[in-house]
Amino acid sequence: MTSLDKDISKIESETKLAKEEENFAQLLEDSLRSQPIVEEGHIVKGYVLSVQDEEVTIDVGLKGEGIVSISEFAGVPVPESGTEVDVLIRNVGGKKGLDISVREAIQRQVWDTLEVAEKDGSIITGTIEAEVKGGYRVNLGALSAFMPKSETDTDMHANLNQLLGSACEVIILSLSRRPENIVVSRKKPMAAQQELIRKAFFEKVQVGDQINGEVKRLVDFGAFVDIGGVDALLHVSDISWRHINHPQEMLSVGQAVVAEIIKADAETGKISISMRTLQVDPWANVAEKYQQDMRLTGTVRRLLDFGVMVELEPGVEGMIHRSEMSWLRKDIQPASVVTQGDVVDVAVMSVDSAKRRIALSLKEVMENPWQAWLTKNPVGTKVEGVVRNITTFGLFVELDEGLDGLVHLSNFSWEKQGSEVIGEYSSGQEVEAVVLGVDIDRQRISLGFKQTTADPLDVFLEHSGKSATVEGEIFEVQQFVALVHVTQGVDAVLPMREVPRDQTLSVGEKIEAKVIDTDKRRRKIVLSIRQLLKDEERDALRSYSQNIESDPQPSALALELQRKFLK
Repeated sequence: MTSLDKDISKIESETKLAKEEENFAQLLEDSLRSQPIVEEGHIVKGYVLSVQDEEVTIDVGLKGEGIVSISEFAGVPVPESGTEVDVLIRNVGGKKGLDISVREAIQRQVWDTLEVAEKDGSIITGTIEAEVKGGYRVNLGALSAFMPKSETDTDMHANLNQLLGSACEVIILSLSRRPENIVVSRKKPMAAQQELIRKAFFEKVQVGDQINGEVKRLVDFGAFVDIGGVDALLHVSDISWRHINHPQEMLSVGQAVVAEIIKADAETGKISISMRTLQVDPWANVAEKYQQDMRLTGTVRRLLDFGVMVELEPGVEGMIHRSEMSWLRKDIQPASVVTQGDVVDVAVMSVDSAKRRIALSLKEVMENPWQAWLTKNPVGTKVEGVVRNITTFGLFVELDEGLDGLVHLSNFSWEKQGSEVIGEYSSGQEVEAVVLGVDIDRQRISLGFKQTTADPLDVFLEHSGKSATVEGEIFEVQQFVALVHVTQGVDAVLPMREVPRDQTLSVGEKIEAKVIDTDKRRRKIVLSIRQLLKDEERDALRSYSQNIESDPQPSALALELQRKFLK
């Protein structure tokens, strides 16, 4: 080959090489032009090349491959190889090469979605992850939000722990990227939905309708029943005609019930229902069935401060007032006599069907202790007892357990005032008395101490009745009367008009007078000195007259005296 040929060959070779280099540059330029322009902070599409236990390799179309931790997919499914994912370019030229993040890409997208949802008030879906102080943490997909307990449910009594791990619909209450803060509410979309259901409910139902429902929650005062997406109150008094203390006695959560709507207020949304109105009223024939003085058997259902409620039949109760629980114990506590569930015999005292009241008595079916005591101790019987209480008007003697008799001051002594004698007695002292009377209805026994001995007035009147001449000692002189002690336990009254004008009376003076009047009921004896003197004078004249009559020739003076004084 000539030198010319060599030169030509060299030129061709260089030309070919230059053309190849030009083609490669063009290919490189075309390749770069076909790839997306990537800048830090941008979100681009990437393809999962491989998934390992701890990391995921993603091709984002650049010279290098990006690697992210498997934790980047927390809260979202981990993609399979070949799956397209969104990634955020964090750095393209760092020491560690390409720095990308899947989680930050998702978060940015979620933030955008949340901002739109906050603006238009739209509903989003989240998952309640855990309970935190004051509320719950909700996963919104790569972002966590706080849901206050007050915004969790429309029912403040709902069991919120059942919501953990469940998906729910919420709306955004407040949103802030820096500092990151998201507050959501499950209650508001629930309330909006319930309002629609409630509105539709009130449009189709009315008071008096019979409805089916399910017991949702029990409370002390009743039960809340779900009647088709709307809660209604079933008050404890509307469950049954029978009195119950708590709804759980007849209902349980989840139980199906049939009831009647008795109240419905569309403005407040409150609904009241009743099971009782669908039942037969047991009081309808109470007036005919229960009569005064009937003896019945019932069951103690409630103990009250003032008495006991006794069930006579389901739905019909009568009350035993505590004053009707015992003959002897006055201020009695019902719990000391009966307990709930006891079966007792009672007597009907009165029936008021209109007021749904039946008055019962426990003591009326027992023996009356006052009647029994009187039968054993009739009036006039001497009895023994113990002084229990001393008062200003007398004292009480305990005769039997729960039975006391009263000794009034007027029945202490025949001779002295009761106020003078009562000081001789003390509590606990054993005494003897006479039964003066028993008032069974008023539950009172009257006793007397002085009646244990004979009445000195009776003894006196037996031997010295009216017109008798008695002797006595004056112990008090008043303006119009003098008081005379005639014998032990017996005093008499001597009016001044019955005393001769020329006679002056003094205390301690012994006199002789005539009984001119007696009043046993008032215990009064009236004396007269004038009458005694007049009678004595008459007796003397009568005796003198008798002597004249026996004289065959009486003197003229004797005859005149006889005519004047003895006619």
